[in-house]
Amino acid sequence: MRFAIVKNAKELAERAFLEIKKVLDEKPDAVIGFATGSTPIPLYDKMADDHKRNGTSYKDVRAFNLDEYVGVDPGDKASFARFMQDRLFSRIDIDPANTDIPNGMAEDLSAECERYSAAVKEHPADIQILGIGANGHIAFNEPYTKPEEPTHIALLTARTRADNAAAFKDPSLVPQYALTMGIDEILTAKRILLLAMGENKAQAIYDMVMGRDDTSCPAAALRRHPDVTVVLDREAAGLLTFGEWERAAEEREARQAAERAEEELEANESDEAVDGETAEAAADEASEADEDAAEESAEDEDAADEDAAEEDVDSDGEESEDGEEADTSEAEDDEAENGEDAADEEADEQADEQADEQADEQADEQDDGADASEEK
Repeated sequence: MRFAIVKNAKELAERAFLEIKKVLDEKPDAVIGFATGSTPIPLYDKMADDHKRNGTSYKDVRAFNLDEYVGVDPGDKASFARFMQDRLFSRIDIDPANTDIPNGMAEDLSAECERYSAAVKEHPADIQILGIGANGHIAFNEPYTKPEEPTHIALLTARTRADNAAAFKDPSLVPQYALTMGIDEILTAKRILLLAMGENKAQAIYDMVMGRDDTSCPAAALRRHPDVTVVLDREAAGLLTFGEWERAAEEREARQAAERAEEELEANESDEAVDGETAEAAADEASEADEDAAEESAEDEDAADEDAAEEDVDSDGEESEDGEEADTSEAEDDEAENGEDAADEEADEQADEQADEQADEQADEQDDGADASEEK
């Protein structure tokens, strides 16, 4: 939160307008959330005056209002629709078609709440203007309202009705119910601009900043928003001690950091437990796989032994047959060799006989020749 403490309503208007102008300069078709009540009136006067003097345009701006009374006609001077029309919209160039406010006269109020909630969700505010009630309410979210509750029908407290009685001729005419945007819906705005004036708002401002971190002060929910500017006069800031506030903020940040660290630790432990379970499961799977592999290996070895045994049997049979065949072949080879030797011997004998006969014949012829010579 950023704080700007001003002296009076004029300074409040000027300081607050700087925030509005910054948004318009950045985004001419910005979505602006508007509040009602006496506190923002000086700001709306400043916006209208600037539009007249400087020509700041709102023709592309889309407007949403926080709340509206149930049972009050939009044309009634006590209605918030009439308030916005008289105090601002009729004084600038905003397109009436781009202005939206809950319809407290709707026949089906629940359906109207749903319609408005959907519209807010579709068009989140670029900046939301807020006031604060004396009991810490923002919009008409009274103390102990659930933050997550969207646009709804709110039962107004006696104090809130008394604080708003000035707009009605008779305090008894202040409605008991109103349609209001929810707390978490308010927090969807990109920026929040809260305005407060007067001593009667001092306790609410203190509770918003320094009070319990619960729903007893609805405005305390703004601590959760990253971009909040608070503009208030000295009376509204009267109970704030900024040194104390800074210490409380530091303590709150330290507490939140400790909570985040504890959450991260728990998350890590949870992850480690999951990892451990996963590793254990993986180990079990690996062990089962090893056992299966061992069983398969044993079965393969048994099968291999059986195959080897069958091969040995087949091999022995084949060797026996091969041996018999070899013996038969050797016998046949021996017989053939013996036959060939006998044939060779017979041929040699025949050759010797022929040689002997030829030698004898030649010797006889020589003897005959010799005898013939002697006779001559």
